[in-house]
Amino acid sequence: MSCIMLLINSARDSSRLYNEMEAVVISENTDDDKSKSYEHIEQTVAVSESDYYSDSAVNYGFTALDTEAKQELYLKIQDNIYAITDEPDSNGRYHTARLRVNGSRITEFDIREVVNAFLYDRPQVFWIENMYGYAYSGDDTILELYSVMSAEECEKRIEKFNSRMEQILSSVGPGLSEYEREKLVHDLVLKNCSYKKGVQSSDDGWEYFTAYGALVSGESVCEGYAKSMQILLSKVGIPCYTIRGEGENVAHIWNVVYLGGEWYHLDATWDDNEDAISYEYFNINSEQLLKNHIISDDIKIVREAYNKGEVTEAEKYNFFVPMCTSRVMNYYNCEGCLIERFDTATDSAMISLLIRQAKSGAQYVPVRFGCEMSYNDYMTQLFYESPYKFYYYIDHANEQLDEQHRIDKHNVSVLKNEAAMTLRVKIAFTADTAEE
Repeated sequence: MSCIMLLINSARDSSRLYNEMEAVVISENTDDDKSKSYEHIEQTVAVSESDYYSDSAVNYGFTALDTEAKQELYLKIQDNIYAITDEPDSNGRYHTARLRVNGSRITEFDIREVVNAFLYDRPQVFWIENMYGYAYSGDDTILELYSVMSAEECEKRIEKFNSRMEQILSSVGPGLSEYEREKLVHDLVLKNCSYKKGVQSSDDGWEYFTAYGALVSGESVCEGYAKSMQILLSKVGIPCYTIRGEGENVAHIWNVVYLGGEWYHLDATWDDNEDAISYEYFNINSEQLLKNHIISDDIKIVREAYNKGEVTEAEKYNFFVPMCTSRVMNYYNCEGCLIERFDTATDSAMISLLIRQAKSGAQYVPVRFGCEMSYNDYMTQLFYESPYKFYYYIDHANEQLDEQHRIDKHNVSVLKNEAAMTLRVKIAFTADTAEE
């Protein structure tokens, strides 16, 4: 009667996160810097604004910095990030201007924290290498960042990035709810980007770890997906930040988003299946996320442990980890039907959902199950044994649909997520199958 297929969520390739910053000690002789010629990039990256929604960018990295010296260094990075040397060094790296914080010897751990805080707050800055140089001159701290390209090349790429941003933002029209904006951006990113397998480090290509790679080149790893979501959602009025941790025991980055007064986890990378866009990780709570994700500790915890000599400089951490407890804006809650038991109320709700999805031309019918039966018992009654409830729903929906929108009951497949007690049913239409 139907083709039933199982959705298996496989772990992405293991890869080191791009912004696990490497540190090198540089000469404190400022004459080294004075001999360099710098070119200032004239364009600013990600300047596009939505015509209908206010920018909601957040700066949790900056606010997590606990000393004035660290905040001063952060602001100096911000002010000088567009100044890049004309020529590369012997290692092929272009330098940004050396920065100096007078009267404060900032530790290497704290310097790393500042650089990471800036890059987490400014995911649009895609040209900075995952390495920095530092030195001390008396009581002063000196910092030098590196660009993967010249100012001239960066100018060209910023122009491409800004153009792509403008194109995507123009697709987010007026009058959309927060949920609708978020889903539209989510789908646009996933349609535009493919997951790049086999990437281990920036040696395999710096673009794969950036929003530039995801939005312009169309290929990235998790870091590029998360940074793209952070930039774009912020531009359409939805606060969004990145979370660092592990997914099925490999290094991973995803997002948290703020809708309707609540925070939710959003993992766009894991929603990007090769054959279809998924919504299994679209606005989930912490309980569901932690079934296969691990969230790295808050910076305050890691900082305290480091000061006690209990961790190393390379320890992973987050600058902001909100409590995510709500299901209100979850995909299945917003668009699906809850089946607690099979009764007349459920029959009516499922038939109405099928009619709505068919009339809109949707490919999928989202369903979530209650706790009165096991997952297999729900599936059995829907698909495998009499009364084959899902096909009953199709028959009754088709009675109210015109010929163009009638559902082909012989062309049904399912995407299962037993852990989350959810199901997406893929449907086709008789008019389409007849043409084939």
